[in-house]
Amino acid sequence: MSFAIISLFAQLVAPPQLRADAPPVILHSERCSISVSPSTLRITLTPRDTGAPFVLSAAQPKPSPIANLLASENSLSWELPAKKIALTLKLEDDTLIVNVKAKSAGEFTFPTLPPQSTTKAYILPIGEGVYAPAQEPIWREYLVKQGGISTTEGLYLPLWGVDTGRYTLTYLATNPFNNEINFQSAVGGLGLTFTHQFTQHWKIKEYGFRISLGSPSPIEPAKRYREWLKRTGQFVSMQEKILRTPNAGKLLGAAHIYLWGDGISTEMMETLHAEGFGRLWLGADGWNRLRDKPSVIEKAKKFGYLIAPYDSYHSIHSPDAKPDDTWETAQFDKSLYKTGAITRWDGTKRAGFQKKGYLLSPLLAQPYVEKRVSRLMKALPCNSWFIDCDAFGEVFEDYSPKHPANQKEDMAARLKRMAWIRDTYGLVIGSEGGSAYSAATIHFAHGMMTGAFGFGDSDLTNPASPYFLGRYAPDKAPAIFFKQVPLKPYYFPFHIDPRYRLPLFQTVFHDSVATTHHWSAPTLKFKDQLSNRALLEMLYSVPPLYHLNQKAFAEHKAWMRAQYATFSPLHKQTSLLPLSDFAWLTDDHRVQRTQFGDKATLIANFRTEPFLYKTRSVPGMSLLWENRATGESGVYTP
Repeated sequence: MSFAIISLFAQLVAPPQLRADAPPVILHSERCSISVSPSTLRITLTPRDTGAPFVLSAAQPKPSPIANLLASENSLSWELPAKKIALTLKLEDDTLIVNVKAKSAGEFTFPTLPPQSTTKAYILPIGEGVYAPAQEPIWREYLVKQGGISTTEGLYLPLWGVDTGRYTLTYLATNPFNNEINFQSAVGGLGLTFTHQFTQHWKIKEYGFRISLGSPSPIEPAKRYREWLKRTGQFVSMQEKILRTPNAGKLLGAAHIYLWGDGISTEMMETLHAEGFGRLWLGADGWNRLRDKPSVIEKAKKFGYLIAPYDSYHSIHSPDAKPDDTWETAQFDKSLYKTGAITRWDGTKRAGFQKKGYLLSPLLAQPYVEKRVSRLMKALPCNSWFIDCDAFGEVFEDYSPKHPANQKEDMAARLKRMAWIRDTYGLVIGSEGGSAYSAATIHFAHGMMTGAFGFGDSDLTNPASPYFLGRYAPDKAPAIFFKQVPLKPYYFPFHIDPRYRLPLFQTVFHDSVATTHHWSAPTLKFKDQLSNRALLEMLYSVPPLYHLNQKAFAEHKAWMRAQYATFSPLHKQTSLLPLSDFAWLTDDHRVQRTQFGDKATLIANFRTEPFLYKTRSVPGMSLLWENRATGESGVYTP
């Protein structure tokens, strides 16, 4: 008789007793076995085919007395009375389903991944996705330095993966809220702890994981998440979105452009059209620039472009603030300013962006959203709308007695207002970031391919530095957007180096959300990285993003036309297809392949020397594309 059966029998015939010396319980499936120590929470997985074990979670510092232990061949449940925690584990084929439930508010750290030789690299959805080798000092230092990483804001997908060389492990957090990940560097490698906060706002206090054993593909964790979203009915394709909002079809093949100064003009619209830019998303940095030029909106729509104002309900400022100390999107009324701030548990109000005013509760903002958008649509009848921050992943527990909310309710209110704008006016809706929770609602996101970075780095803000990004001036062409600068070398591996990039978000949502760069890191910003970034855009089939006025367009027209000539038709072909495969074709990760559905294959060669792919030579710093459905192919060299 196995221990599991004996344990189950004992529970049926005897009252539960506290014990801290229970031996490990073994769960079995055809794919693997799982060893669980209930009192220490040490969990080890051993695959059937490789035999190389992996510690899914290390032992807690001190064993805990357990109660109500119930076990079967593939499931286990028990309680930790001293911690007021109950755990349930179930092994289904290659996936261990974990549920942790608490009886009261507090926090709980589990799982804890120890540094171990079997951890080759972490697969992390930071931005679009990164591959972080566990033994490389730069990545160990960088990840430890990040501190607490949220699974809505810090990770744009609520998961992480581990590459062991022989297989991958995917940790999918089924509750993405109130979680924090911290990395620890040690002699043996890089470890990780996961902490969940059980707050008073949640009636049912629980979180959990789906820990899956998978193929050695570096995008396997993203594939697992996509499968789970589709199985649970949470995935909405771009094709479905176009049926609901037909203008969203204009995103297919569209480059994204922010317009500034004499660039917001009918002349610019005619120039772009005449130069062959058939599909574009056009944005402004507010609404006044467009409100004053309705003819620009009409001309843009005539040429089939999407055009949008910038809008935001993130911060609220005092109506009495000086003009130079506020901005149009943060102005509401005195009543909302007094009562609408998101509040911490200690009663203090959360400061707004740049420490001005407060963060505005999305639960109270909805009437103001409807009033503002309805008023603006009469003056500037755009066909798209950009809402800053709502998809960024920054969601809050609000302890205000007037509008209490947990993170899920905060998120739901943000999605509600974007959906209202989208559906009331048939607008193509987009936001900053693109955290997974927003994907079913939005059509496009700015910030996934390259996010904002370098906050607090004086080299980026000091005019004497070669890496100075520029000021928010002049008004018609802010240098921070238009000035080209070299990338500070420190940021290269973490944000651009193709060897460490992974198309994780594209693997999940390529055929659902059109994503590009944050507006602070446009395609042409870093003059020493133009080729790397253009090839990554092509390889992942994501739009470029530019800042333009007429002068800047004249300067960059040749580059833009060459990129658009290859990008736009490819993007039209792939936008409604999933990113179905990704592979490194060389050991140094400098030659990479993506596949979209069963139709398009793209090979990016980030080396300076040519690479032979089957019978085709891919020149250095170039991309080969093949459409197997039509037999067409070509080479793009930035």
